[in-house]
Amino acid sequence: MLKITLHDSSEELLLKLEGKLAGLWVGELRQCWQTAASTTQDRKTVVDLRDVDFVDPEGQSLLAEMHRQGVRLVAVTPLIQALIREIAVQPGCVTVEEKPARRSHAFASPHTAGRDPRSI
Repeated sequence: MLKITLHDSSEELLLKLEGKLAGLWVGELRQCWQTAASTTQDRKTVVDLRDVDFVDPEGQSLLAEMHRQGVRLVAVTPLIQALIREIAVQPGCVTVEEKPARRSHAFASPHTAGRDPRSI
């Protein structure tokens, strides 16, 4: 369940979210954002995630898209703050699950012992 509250002022459009940004609620937020964004003109848009306790991969993708479009994301919980930091530093806004696994050459397996580590 996700509650979306819009606060529209002369300075900004604030979307306050409460609950879980997951499943069908991601589409609902997208629709609210796109509809409201058509009226913001030069005002900033802020998404308040202070009361969000879960974001699924689709929700992460939407937040990344919003961030790329200049939306400011605000959070206070460590989990959501970490998610926002990840979104902000990734050039393509890739989620952890989409990153390719990195191989470590620090430990040789029995099958790779004696091989050039660049050939793995």
